[in-house]
Amino acid sequence: MTASTPLTKELVREPAYCRLDLRIGVTALDVMIYNPLEDNSLLMKRCNLSGDDADRLKQIETFIYDNPLLLSDFKTITAIIESRSFMTVPDSIADACDHIALLCEADSDTDRRASVIDDRIEAFGASILTPLPAATANFLRRTFPNIRLHNALYPFTRYCHSNLSKGNTVKTFVNLRARSLDIAVMSSNSLVLLNRFEYRDINDAAFYILSCTEDIADDREEILIGGEREQRDALMPMLRKFRPYVMPMIFPSAMFKAGADAMKSPFDLIILPLCE
Repeated sequence: MTASTPLTKELVREPAYCRLDLRIGVTALDVMIYNPLEDNSLLMKRCNLSGDDADRLKQIETFIYDNPLLLSDFKTITAIIESRSFMTVPDSIADACDHIALLCEADSDTDRRASVIDDRIEAFGASILTPLPAATANFLRRTFPNIRLHNALYPFTRYCHSNLSKGNTVKTFVNLRARSLDIAVMSSNSLVLLNRFEYRDINDAAFYILSCTEDIADDREEILIGGEREQRDALMPMLRKFRPYVMPMIFPSAMFKAGADAMKSPFDLIILPLCE
């Protein structure tokens, strides 16, 4: 499907069996329509985003209305948000504090009118708190009344945890994109670090990962890299000069049958159906 071809309702016979998943990134909106019961059913489409929050919201609105299939009655609708602003806190703090006040205390630029996404990671007794501009949250909930909203780190963290064996062995997982990366350092029962970094040069990406893994014992320095292949292939040789075990993350076999575009899709979006 070309970028200019709209998603029309004729493309999907039974949307009631399909998922609609959206990834609202810093520079792009990606949408994925997928029927888990039907091989090669995956439909993907991207809209580039730019400007401030208001500009990006206008672009999102236009894209959705220009692709009428997105307004069908899907079985589930989920949006994951790539955000420059979030906090990971223990549940005890998340439960006891006003979320927006906590976020504002950490970052004075946080809009007090923002809607807060609270992603609880039960395995670690922690929550990811993410401010979402109120206008964006209101549009999404008005357009898709049953939509579920998550930080994009939420499915990534859950997927990484599902790939750990029980015990205290610490592993590092990286989701790499063209200009940003997510990093999660964890064992099966402990979340050591969860963060997102932006970079201009792949050397900077290597620096961030090495800095985040500096205190991990030598015999546990396992670093697994997922995400965009071009950046991953450039990064891994750099890391191997300093860390003994650096490997690509295995693409989830369950999604191979979805369609050829799965391999080219944002990693956190393609693993989303496996994390619910």
